[in-house]
Amino acid sequence: MNASAQALSVSVVGKIANISTIFQAQFPSASVDFSPWVLDEKAQAQFDPDSVDIAFSFPSWQPPLGCGCVLLQVYFSGDIQSPSRTLRKIKMTGHDYRGQHWWFSTYTNCQGDYQFSGSCIPSDEGKRQFESVINQLRTLFGAPLPSPMQQES
Repeated sequence: MNASAQALSVSVVGKIANISTIFQAQFPSASVDFSPWVLDEKAQAQFDPDSVDIAFSFPSWQPPLGCGCVLLQVYFSGDIQSPSRTLRKIKMTGHDYRGQHWWFSTYTNCQGDYQFSGSCIPSDEGKRQFESVINQLRTLFGAPLPSPMQQES
């Protein structure tokens, strides 16, 4: 669901702002869109009411990221307004004007060995930047998610 639609309390507005700040700290050239979805009745029926969706656009194609825009979706176990809600998963997809190039989800593998999938995945440096975003979001929401892209020793 659009982050702007979830901004119903000062606490949630602060969390949404923190999500944006965390992403933009890793990717300073990204501009933020708190309402990435078209708000028509058909589309709204498909939204997860327990998610916060934010798009980040870059001024041009970013080769290390394999995209020009990232859709970040943060899913919770229940109503984001609830103090008992927990982080369920984080999903990111990379796009440009031709469509989606890659996707990533912390929910795809409970062992913490997460992989990017798609036609143009980020470079190792881009993956490290996304991993930093994921780890900081886990910290922000006190998440019990396994660390993303962690390699077994």
